[in-house]
Amino acid sequence: MIFSGLSAQTLEGTVYGSEQEALVGANVYWLNSQKGAFTDENGYFKLRGFQAGRKLVVSYVGYLSDTLQVEENPVNIYLKPSLELAQIVVRDESGNLETISSELITTADLQKAACCNLSESFITNASVDIQNQGAVGGTKRLILLGLDGVYAQILREGIPNIRGLSVRNGLEYLPGTWIKSVDIQKGAGSVVHGYESITGQINTELAKPELSEKLLLNGYLNRQGRMELNVNTALPVSKKWSTGIMAHLSHLGRAVDRNDDQFRDIPEYWLLNFLNRWKYQGEHVRLQVGVQGIYENRWSGQVTYDRGEEALVQRQESYGFQTITKRLEGFAKIGFLSQNNPGNSLGIQLTGLHHEEDGFWGLRDYTGTQNHAYLNLIYQMELGGGAHMLKFGSSMLWDQYRETFQDDVSTRLRRNEWVPGVFTEYSWKPGYRFALVSGLRLDHHNLTGWMVNPRAHVKYDLSRNTIVRLSAGRGFRLANPIQENLGYLISARTLQVAETLYPERAWNYGISLDRRIELGPDRSGSFRMDFFRTDFQDRLITDLDSDPGSLQLYQLRGRSYAHSFQTSVEGEVLKNLNLTLAYKFYEVRASIGEEVRDVPFIPQHQVLFNVAYALPEDTWKFDATLNWIGAQRLPVPGSEALALGAPAESPDYWNLHAQITRTWGKWEIYLGGENLLNFRQSNPILDAQNPFGPNFDAGRVYGPVLGRMVYTGFRFTIPRS
Repeated sequence: MIFSGLSAQTLEGTVYGSEQEALVGANVYWLNSQKGAFTDENGYFKLRGFQAGRKLVVSYVGYLSDTLQVEENPVNIYLKPSLELAQIVVRDESGNLETISSELITTADLQKAACCNLSESFITNASVDIQNQGAVGGTKRLILLGLDGVYAQILREGIPNIRGLSVRNGLEYLPGTWIKSVDIQKGAGSVVHGYESITGQINTELAKPELSEKLLLNGYLNRQGRMELNVNTALPVSKKWSTGIMAHLSHLGRAVDRNDDQFRDIPEYWLLNFLNRWKYQGEHVRLQVGVQGIYENRWSGQVTYDRGEEALVQRQESYGFQTITKRLEGFAKIGFLSQNNPGNSLGIQLTGLHHEEDGFWGLRDYTGTQNHAYLNLIYQMELGGGAHMLKFGSSMLWDQYRETFQDDVSTRLRRNEWVPGVFTEYSWKPGYRFALVSGLRLDHHNLTGWMVNPRAHVKYDLSRNTIVRLSAGRGFRLANPIQENLGYLISARTLQVAETLYPERAWNYGISLDRRIELGPDRSGSFRMDFFRTDFQDRLITDLDSDPGSLQLYQLRGRSYAHSFQTSVEGEVLKNLNLTLAYKFYEVRASIGEEVRDVPFIPQHQVLFNVAYALPEDTWKFDATLNWIGAQRLPVPGSEALALGAPAESPDYWNLHAQITRTWGKWEIYLGGENLLNFRQSNPILDAQNPFGPNFDAGRVYGPVLGRMVYTGFRFTIPRS
């Protein structure tokens, strides 16, 4: 949410695009402030806090963002068409002006919590859940519409990013201070970005070299000894060139065992992360190139395990977990704008990466390597004075996977994927009330053949303040069974993989209703309700029930579907006091073994309540989020597991996060806590005293393992002049 200021002076203005067209839903805010507004259907806005000479930032999808010094009131602002072709940019925090159902997590939302990385940026968001997938390795998974995050496409500025071998730990490779916004689209997404989106698309926008602070320092320390340091810089090199450098260092170097089961509650680690990109802004050409490098050394297991002792004889005496990850990625985006028609443009997206992991847990060894290359060409045409938009293009994806898992037998998973594809997407906006986006992809996978994926989205304004949306579409993907189930493999279970793995294919259908609520002068709120259904045609089943001694992976033999219902109300109930209340229901079922069952580790019911308050000029900011997580079905325990206390269903529990922030000029100091009610799963590791025995299982995690965590930190910012 955007906090409103208390200044008596109000700036009024209108934002225009090409051919004097008023831009509906343009984002307008004061530089280095959280105070902003959105333009209405006439391009008009009002924004409190006007002072002559103050700098105003204006942004709108498809146009270049502009920063201008305001000397007069009212003001007319004219934006130039952009060559970024960043296909997912939401112009309203509630997504009320977008055809596709969307939510935006802004910088202000990210700073409500420490937000050390992307996996921790959803604490105050009701739509996305983050779950621990194991009590030893520290892997996390994202849940959207009741399904694992592998069915959502995670993008970085419009380019697929967290996928393949990084699908679990990749959420931790995007530091929070690098992120300017996180864009959540539920349901079938745009065909422009590929074929892998089934439940939605989550796009992260990073700090821009031409707009970001000259310097941002962020330090973080928590009670368990986790330390982080982030450094962001943005420098103009010339009139058209700028560069940005972002560095992240994170470390936890002591064993934490607060439940006295002789296993570390969280892994120790070193993480080094560096990104540098260059940006060129010409009159008809825009170019962006960059590189990111990551090194992580993570170790866990019994507190007696010493990561320096990797000899097999030492591993037989103490149960250890260790993995070393190295990742190098290069990316580029190029845009060409038509000189004769600014609404027509060509965009090129390129990325290539090398990702490798080498590690072990217990007596099992794992190595994995992924080489990846991606090319996407997008041509955009405006027709009929802007009422019609046509995008079409082609893409090429190449992935090379090499994995070896040493269990009782050696499992080798090797494949090369070549996927050329073509797509087209048509948008029709005949007026303010109605909009249509329809798209079609045709891809040829060298291992599975042709895949056709249609998608469509419709928005209709029932009234000025009430909007209904419909969506439908299909996507497909190939699973990476070891990485996606790593948390379950840190156990005595043996891995059993079907000889042939087919692609996963599913249809997704959704309907949503948004209503804007007027709460007072310059204060508003919103009510949202949505329902989505996902129907799988093909799916890789993770069977933890049929045999407690094995993890069986096989193709769907029967039915698999997911229902997701969510309703929420939020608003500025008093000046600078914002409240959010949300309820979520999931029904996720699949044919597992011989019967259709609830998928384990998915709570049917959840409630979120968030309260945020800011004093004038944001000198003090307070935020608290209370979650209630309902019961979850757990994998069917065997007789030995039952004797050791393994439940068949988890209890429900409450979780509280809170933070207070104080601002002095360029400095911010924050103090906060997570899981402040100190709920801990009582038995996260089954038979922890006998880790090499037949009943050991660290994958039955349904809630927090660590307990209460308190943290503090600072931000120091030198703004762009």
